[in-house]
Amino acid sequence: MTSKSFCYLSCFAIFLTLYFSFNTPCVWGQHEDHWGPQEATPAVVNPVVRYDASKILSLRGPWEIVPDSTLLGRHRMGKGPDWNEPDWSGVRTINVPSCWEAEGLGEPGTGLHWDPVFDCNPRPLKHIYMGVVRYRKTITLPADWSGQQIWLAIGGVKSEGYFWVNKKRVCYVNNYCGTYKYNITDYVVAGEPVEIVATVRNDTPSRKGLFSGCHRWGGLYRDVELQATNETWLDDVHVRGDYLSRTAEIHAAVASVLKETSSLTAQVTLKTLDGRSLVTTAATPVETGQDNRIQVPCPDLKLWTPEEPNLYLADVVLRDESGKIIDGWTERFGLRKLEVVGKEFHLNGKPYLLRGYGDDFVYPLTLASPADYKVHLENMKVIKRAGFNYVRLHTHNEIPEFYEAADEAGILVQPELPYYHDITTEGFIFDPMRDLQELWRHFRRYVSFATYSTGNEGYLGKEIGDAMYQWVKANDPDRIMQHQDGGCNTPTNSDFDSPNSYHGPSSIMPWMAGTFDYLDRPFIAHEYLNLGIKMDPRLEDRFTGIMNSPRTMKAYEELLSRCGLARVWGDRCLAAAHGLQGYYQKDGIERARLDPACDGYSYWTLVDVMVNQGPTYTGQGFLNAFYEQKEGGLSPEEFAAFNSPTAILATGDPGLGVLASGMTESYRFYLSHFGADPIPAGKLVWSIVNRDGKTMLSGEIAHGEIATGFVGELGDCAVTVPKLDRPEKVDLVVKLEGTSIENRWPKYWFPERKKQDGTGLIVSESLWNVLSDRYEGLVKYDETRLTPNDILIASAGEACVKAALAKGCRVLALGEATGGPNVRLGWWSLGSQLGTAFEQHAAFGDFPHTGRIDTLWFRLVCSGMFDLSVSNPLGQLEPLAVGEGLNTYYLYMGEGKSDNGYVLATYGLALLEDYPEAVWLLDNLVQYVKTRPAK
Repeated sequence: MTSKSFCYLSCFAIFLTLYFSFNTPCVWGQHEDHWGPQEATPAVVNPVVRYDASKILSLRGPWEIVPDSTLLGRHRMGKGPDWNEPDWSGVRTINVPSCWEAEGLGEPGTGLHWDPVFDCNPRPLKHIYMGVVRYRKTITLPADWSGQQIWLAIGGVKSEGYFWVNKKRVCYVNNYCGTYKYNITDYVVAGEPVEIVATVRNDTPSRKGLFSGCHRWGGLYRDVELQATNETWLDDVHVRGDYLSRTAEIHAAVASVLKETSSLTAQVTLKTLDGRSLVTTAATPVETGQDNRIQVPCPDLKLWTPEEPNLYLADVVLRDESGKIIDGWTERFGLRKLEVVGKEFHLNGKPYLLRGYGDDFVYPLTLASPADYKVHLENMKVIKRAGFNYVRLHTHNEIPEFYEAADEAGILVQPELPYYHDITTEGFIFDPMRDLQELWRHFRRYVSFATYSTGNEGYLGKEIGDAMYQWVKANDPDRIMQHQDGGCNTPTNSDFDSPNSYHGPSSIMPWMAGTFDYLDRPFIAHEYLNLGIKMDPRLEDRFTGIMNSPRTMKAYEELLSRCGLARVWGDRCLAAAHGLQGYYQKDGIERARLDPACDGYSYWTLVDVMVNQGPTYTGQGFLNAFYEQKEGGLSPEEFAAFNSPTAILATGDPGLGVLASGMTESYRFYLSHFGADPIPAGKLVWSIVNRDGKTMLSGEIAHGEIATGFVGELGDCAVTVPKLDRPEKVDLVVKLEGTSIENRWPKYWFPERKKQDGTGLIVSESLWNVLSDRYEGLVKYDETRLTPNDILIASAGEACVKAALAKGCRVLALGEATGGPNVRLGWWSLGSQLGTAFEQHAAFGDFPHTGRIDTLWFRLVCSGMFDLSVSNPLGQLEPLAVGEGLNTYYLYMGEGKSDNGYVLATYGLALLEDYPEAVWLLDNLVQYVKTRPAK
């Protein structure tokens, strides 16, 4: 039997004997290090709300530290049970909570990544320190804590920590996601100083998973607190908001150090967030050592949804037999239920679409997740403005402060166990059941905690996978589970799927509707639409914390200089790349929503993860790493137009639509409606609006009442381009009458073209057949007839171009435009289209371009572009159109003096195709060349 199989069977046996009942407490310690004598019990530190009379002493702020990479943690504190005073010479201070590198500890370098080397992401950091750091904090215990039970509560340690109080061993901490407290009553005296020492290491395996993809940082990353309770106390309280019965189900764990306790009662008061009492229960008998449940009917409480994240408070007071309050607890909660009904997600009994994004734990200033819920709340306000309601945490769980913000902002959260396939991400002991139950035990209090996942893109094995699923089903009725995101999700280990080619096609990229109809359960598109471009180096001065800007202004400007380009071209290409990302974000999410089988997506990723790709780093996020809109990209409000509960969709090539007068395009309109209420019968109104805001065409389609969960067709229309005097950039605008629901798609319309006068134009043999159909009066090239006043149109590589330029002619040189359209962005790896920009220049005439690549250019921009880092045979040309690639910039159009003449050259532009935009642009280029002065 393999060791892995043994682990599977061992975990399954543990499941059968210990964990099947909700009433059975989790058994901690099957892999626990017993170096410290004090038992670990679940705790809460730094919550948003806390019972008013709680006795808490926060240790947030400066601690003394001594780094010593030669320390071995547990073994160097003493040669036995007695204390051996360490060397504190060289002591300095550091703030807790923090990552110690972000506090300036260590030397510059490249981060050290987690174990899956096939998917790691090291980055340049200002400080790196791998080894041991000894922390020390001395504080005086309040005198009125005499006779109390005193606890050391530790919010989070990475990777592991050994803790002493007044030179006595307390505990060893190396866990996945929980927060624990330890009884130190026998180690301290009220009114006297307390010395807390912690030896923390980051050079040993961490169980945190993807707590930053770029470095194995270290530190006390959440609050440390001293807490005082009576001899009998509320050890833990959480509230399950039961949507079905409209009750607040209070779970109160009572503990005591007394051998016998008098009759204990608990009383619950439900309140609004501003403290207004709603209902108070009668005193309910409770006992120590068990999970006491108190059902509080609350039919009038509003349900929690991401759109209306209604939260309430539960005050629980513990009384002795005389009625005296001996402890209290305040917990925040909401009522909701997420479930699978047939092939749909339902939230609070209604069909629901999970409009999600991926989170890779990107904190460029701190590396550690900020232990301040207000920071996360501000980020989530931006996220909510963009219409998102769901987040997938890739192979990690966030800190409680993140969940506090998600509860308040309205974001459903999918945490993940730290397993990449069945790999432990930093070589810790394989025990996913242990980690699953730790997650459940410590995070079930958060209404935003929505779905379970055991990791990323793999399979833990049938026995352990099925056992974990059964445990969740038995113990957590308000949440759903998949085995692994993008992994091997089966009916026996998952409620829903995230297809990634295990049993069929992948949902990573857009698919045809019907592709996933074979699934018997809902699915969320896995890591959907990763759209790789280069990171914006202009953010360099924003990297004021631990992380250096992965892409520097120096490297950016050196590449531009090597290609002979001014800085403005680089900036334009960046804006063009962001705009192209926006196009594919809109197109991709709309395509997913058009499929009635799709129940959600995890857009990948929300912010730039900044992954190394050859000489650069990617910027594939919707927002930059600081949760800001990208220049040229979509605003959160623009994103929300197709990412809100209700979105208008269209087919019939709505995203391209480049047409000429007299041409007709048909559109079919759909609605994806997941708002809380049905939409009354009404009208869908469409219009074509030009750049001046004038409505050129319009129409309306009547519709009946639309139920929540509807994804289907509302009607269609046909649009014929009218006679035009000029090219027009127009928008197809579609609205639901009487609502703010609207969507729009840009289109480009051109006047009908007639054959043009080509008098004075000389055309090379290679272009004669195409251009003679477009122009009258052309002359075929004959070198003997060439004069300095002539205008030559030829392929850029033909010998006649050099001959004409030598004689002082004006030349329009059309470079090769081979291969398919060069308009697609890359994935994690970068392609050759990373942003193409166009000068607002007279050469384009009235061609209605916006200055950057968009649907107007999708049929024109091909491969065959000219590498600007090499010499051009036509000489140094002033660029008019430039695109960025992985290692260089490319010229698509340029002009300049060449030899004795003038040349306007294009590269990679399909101007000889019979498209309205190709014909019109070539006409404008010809007219522009005619205006150039002859020699």
